[in-house]
Amino acid sequence: MTRPTARAPAGFSLVELMVSMTLSLILLAGALSILYSTKLTSSENERVARIQEAGRTAFELIKQDARAAGYTGCSRPFVDAATVPPVHSFTSGLNSTGLLWNFLEPVYGFEATTSTAWVPALDAAIPASPAPAGGSDILVLRSARPGQPVFRTNAAFAVDADIPVDRDAAAASLSTAQAAPIVVSDCRGATVILATGVAGNGPTAKISHAQSAAVPGNTSASLARPFAAGSQIQPVQTVIYYIASCAAGGAGACTGATTPLALWQIVGSNPPQELIQGVEAMQVKYGVDTDQDLLANQYVNADAVTDWNNVVSISIAILVRSIDETGVEKDKRTYTLLDTNIPAFNDRRQRSVFTTTISLRNATT
Repeated sequence: MTRPTARAPAGFSLVELMVSMTLSLILLAGALSILYSTKLTSSENERVARIQEAGRTAFELIKQDARAAGYTGCSRPFVDAATVPPVHSFTSGLNSTGLLWNFLEPVYGFEATTSTAWVPALDAAIPASPAPAGGSDILVLRSARPGQPVFRTNAAFAVDADIPVDRDAAAASLSTAQAAPIVVSDCRGATVILATGVAGNGPTAKISHAQSAAVPGNTSASLARPFAAGSQIQPVQTVIYYIASCAAGGAGACTGATTPLALWQIVGSNPPQELIQGVEAMQVKYGVDTDQDLLANQYVNADAVTDWNNVVSISIAILVRSIDETGVEKDKRTYTLLDTNIPAFNDRRQRSVFTTTISLRNATT
């Protein structure tokens, strides 16, 4: 009887191995393609989200100052037979038309007429470093700032006397050698004066007000009239928004072939503070009430405003760019901010235009 011949061990042929390797490479390429596409989509979404966040943040910062511009405390409009509509009795003890101290005008602006000039000419309060970027407007708001303390007077006081207030932990914020403007108000009206210090221990304190060399043209330190107990005291400040070069050492948005720009803020006589990198341009128009119905009849540039007390709203447009470059195509679009055209940048960054209109609440109530 013949035994069956033993068979050789089974295995893959060379052709089978090559086919399986080819299929594996195809599957791996597909997986890598999906991973790469997901990463690109994620990066794109993050880039767009950052642009959107920068635009929203810029407007929120400006809105909180614009809505409180022209703050007159607890005073209310009154009707005079010769004055329609109702008006506020708002006076100034600073006697100054300086940019930082003219609180009788709630808003002010500088219109960029060329890449190197503004109308009116820039005030000395706007620093040379960082200098405003040419072609972008400058917005000035005189406003009650968020987070500042509000005081109540606890006794009547004369026009030249110290102001008696209830003292609390917040009163220490005025205990400074730097003069600070404040609004003193009651239901009859309001006046702005320069607080030069806080003195007193225990539950009460006195706010002093005096002339200061820091205020150009400040020839008086007197209130317009006496105020009674229960009057309200609120610090106010002039806030300036403008576009300038990024601060040295910034990341991402402060790099690139073109001059990197950012949104800057100046509060009173404090140094400029960089707020948001990547904001490349800002244009502002002012809603002017020409028939005294508290509604804007027309929106004009700063150089066309003849009476800033007639401004009841502002329209703002800003251009924001991405932090980093992306893709291979260059940005050859022309951007329109209100009625101003911004030429193409010819880089590989993404950009978006944001526009909003803000009502000056104290000018329309």
